[in-house]
Amino acid sequence: MTALCLGLALANALRLDVSAAAIGALVLVAGMALYGRSRLRLFLIALLFALLGLAIGSLRLSSLDRSPLTAHIGESAPARVVVTGPPRVSSYAVSAVGQIEHFGRKPLHERIWLRLPPGKKPPIGAVLELSVKLELPQGPSSSGFDQRAWLARQGIHVVLRGGPWHLVSRRGGLGGFGDRLRERLARDLVPGLKGERRGLVLGFVLGEDDGLSDGLRQSFRRSGLYHLLAVSGQNIAFLVAGVLGIAWLCGIPRGLGEVLALTTIVAYVLVVGWQPSVVRAAVAGGLASLAWLAARPRDRWYFLLLGALTLLVWNPRSVFDAGFQLSFAAVIAIFVLVKPLERLLEKTPLPPALRAPIAVSAGCTLMTTPIMVFQFGKVPVYGVLANVAVEPVVPLVLLLGLACALLAPLAPPAARALAYLNGLLAAYIAFWARLVGALPGAQVGRAHLLRLLLVVFFLALWPFLLRPRLPRLAVLVLTALIPLWGWQNRPCPVSIPPPPAGLRVSFLDVGEGDSTLLQTKDGAVLIDAGPPEAGVAGQLRRLGVRRLEVLLLSHPHRDHVGGAAEVLRKLDVGLVVDSGIKSGDSEETAALDEAARRRVPLKLGRAGEELDLGDLRLRILSPTDDSANTSGDANEAAIVVVASYGSVDLLLPADAESPFTLPLATQPVEVYKVAHHGSADEGLPQLLERLDPGIAIISVGRGNDYGHPTPSTLATLAADSKLSVFRTDQAGRVTLESDGCAMTVEAQHAQAVSLPCG
Repeated sequence: MTALCLGLALANALRLDVSAAAIGALVLVAGMALYGRSRLRLFLIALLFALLGLAIGSLRLSSLDRSPLTAHIGESAPARVVVTGPPRVSSYAVSAVGQIEHFGRKPLHERIWLRLPPGKKPPIGAVLELSVKLELPQGPSSSGFDQRAWLARQGIHVVLRGGPWHLVSRRGGLGGFGDRLRERLARDLVPGLKGERRGLVLGFVLGEDDGLSDGLRQSFRRSGLYHLLAVSGQNIAFLVAGVLGIAWLCGIPRGLGEVLALTTIVAYVLVVGWQPSVVRAAVAGGLASLAWLAARPRDRWYFLLLGALTLLVWNPRSVFDAGFQLSFAAVIAIFVLVKPLERLLEKTPLPPALRAPIAVSAGCTLMTTPIMVFQFGKVPVYGVLANVAVEPVVPLVLLLGLACALLAPLAPPAARALAYLNGLLAAYIAFWARLVGALPGAQVGRAHLLRLLLVVFFLALWPFLLRPRLPRLAVLVLTALIPLWGWQNRPCPVSIPPPPAGLRVSFLDVGEGDSTLLQTKDGAVLIDAGPPEAGVAGQLRRLGVRRLEVLLLSHPHRDHVGGAAEVLRKLDVGLVVDSGIKSGDSEETAALDEAARRRVPLKLGRAGEELDLGDLRLRILSPTDDSANTSGDANEAAIVVVASYGSVDLLLPADAESPFTLPLATQPVEVYKVAHHGSADEGLPQLLERLDPGIAIISVGRGNDYGHPTPSTLATLAADSKLSVFRTDQAGRVTLESDGCAMTVEAQHAQAVSLPCG
C-alpha cells in the first residue's frame, strides 16, 4: 500500500506511458519468479506496486490535464454552468468551483473557476445560464502565489468571467441530494440563532465561515484555532461517536449502530464535499465500521494509507495540497508522538486530565509546524494553549448540532433551546480565539520562528551547562546571547516626518484596499481607511497624524472602510463624509456607530459639493442622489473626488471605473489613482487620453486573489511613455510632495520621480 501511494505521488514528477509500465512490470514479475522467497523478492513486489501507482497516476494526470476549453481562451459565449463548490464572496467578485455543461452550442464536461459580479451568491448545486468570457488563470505574482498552478492541482485550467446570471435549475443525483441535505442541516443546526453565534456553529459543523467577520477569522488564524472553522477529520470521529452513543442509549444493537454510523459518514461527505481531511477520516471511519461488522481486526495504519490511496487515485496532485499534508501529518503525530509525550508529562506536576490534551496538541503542533511555515509562511505561537482551552467544548458543539438537526423537525422548542446552549459554547471558543490571538507575537513568520527556536534551544541547554566540568564563562556567554538577540531584533524607532510645506499625499500600503492621506499645514484628510488588517490608524500615528479634519468613506466595502472604526477610536476626527449607500457591511456599520458614539458630524457626499482645507480643495464629482440610491453596485455609486492644490489636480475615483468616470472627466489632471486596484477596464485608454496625467498610482495587495492589476491595465498604462506608474504592492507607501506646481513622488521601494511645473 505504501509503495502504491509513493508511485502515485511520484507521477507528479515522472510520467510513464502504458507500454513502458507493461515492460517494467514483466521484468519485475520475472525477477520475482527467479528469486523465490528471498528478501529481494519482497523488494521487487514493492517496486511492482510503485510502478503500478506510477502508471495509474500518469494516466490520471493526463486525464486531468486535458482541457478542451483552453482552445477557446479569449472567446465569449452563452454558457450553462453548475456551481459545485461553496462560493467565495468578496467586494470585487463572487468566485466558485464549477462544472461547465455548455459553451455556446458545444456540450462540455470540465471543471472551471467561475467569477461572477459582486453581489448575491448562487447556492451550491445551482445551474446557471449566463454570458462568459474564457480567460487563463493568473500566473505567479510578486508574493509567489501562482493561481494557475493552484487551480491546475484541482484539475482546473480555465477561468470563466461571467456577467449577470440566471438560476435555471438545481443539479440532481448524489450531488443534488447532498445539496438538499446541506441546506436542511444549515437550517436545522441553528434554529433561533443569529449573527456571530450562528456563523460560528455553521463554521464548526459545516465549514461555512461566511457569517464571521474578517477580524474574527484572523483571530482564529493567529490563535491556532482556524482548523476548527475548516471541516476536519475530528468532525467525522465525533459524529461517529455521537451516533454510536445515541444508538447505545436507545438500545439499538451494535451492528445496526455501525450501519447508522456508516450511513452518517457517507451523508456527511456528501454535505461538506470532497476535502482531504474529511475523505481520510471517512475512509478510516467507514473501514472501522466494516471491520466490526465483518469481525475483522482493525489496523489504523492500513486505514490511513487507504485514505491516502483514495485521494491520490482521485488526484495525484493532492499531495501538494496544504489540507492533505496537514491532515496526514496531524494523524501521524497522534499515532507516533502522543504516547511518548504523555509519558514525559507524567513526570510533571500537571493534572492528569490535562496531560492527554496537551500531548495531542503539542504533538500535532510539532508535526504540522514545518508544513505551515512552508505553505503559509506563518505559524501561531500559542496554539497549544488555545487548543487545550477549547478541547472539552469542541465535541459538544458538534454533538449538540447533531441533536438540533434531529430534533428540529420533531420538537422545535427543544431544538431552539439546544441551539441557544450551542451558541454559548461557540461564543466560548470565539472568546479564546480573540484572547490568544491578541497576545503579543501570537503569529510569527519564518525569520522570527527561527530566532524563537534558537532562544528555546539556548534555554534548554542552560541547565546542562551548569555542570561543574564546564567553565562558567560559557554559561554566561550563551545566556547573554538571549538579550543580545532581543536587542538586535528590537523595533526600530520610527522617525515622524516633518509637517508638509505644501501638499503631501500619502497613498498608504494597505494591501488589497485603498487609503489616501492628504496633508497641508492646515490639517489632514483621509479618503478611505483600507481593510481592518492594514492597521491604518497605526500608520497614521506613525506619520505624526493625530487629528483628521475629514474622514471620507467612498463606499461600503471592507477594503475601503474596514479600518474606519479604529481610526475614529484612535484619532480625533472633525467630520465624516459617507456615501450613504445602503449596505449590511459590518465594517461600515461599525464605523458609523463609532462616529455617532463620538458625536462626529456626518455628511453625505454628493456631486457638486466642495470641502476646503486652506489651499486644498476637494470637489465631489459623484454620486448624485439618484445614482447613490438606485445603483445596484456600490462601486458605481462610490464617491469620486478631485483634490486640487494650486495647479495640481488629483483624481481619486475609488472603485468607479471608466464607464462612470469618463462622463465626469471634464479636465486634465496631474495625478490619477487607478480605479478598482487596476482591474480590467476597457475604457481606460480613452480615460487616460482625456485626463493626460503624469503620475498613476495603483493601490493593490501583493498576491491578491483577483489578479489585480490586470495585464490589460498594465499594458495600457505602459503604452503612455510620459506616465510614471507606482504600485503599492511593489513600491510600498507612495508619497507625493507638491508646492502647488512642481511635484516629487517618492516610495519606500521605488525610484523617486520629479515633475517640474507645467
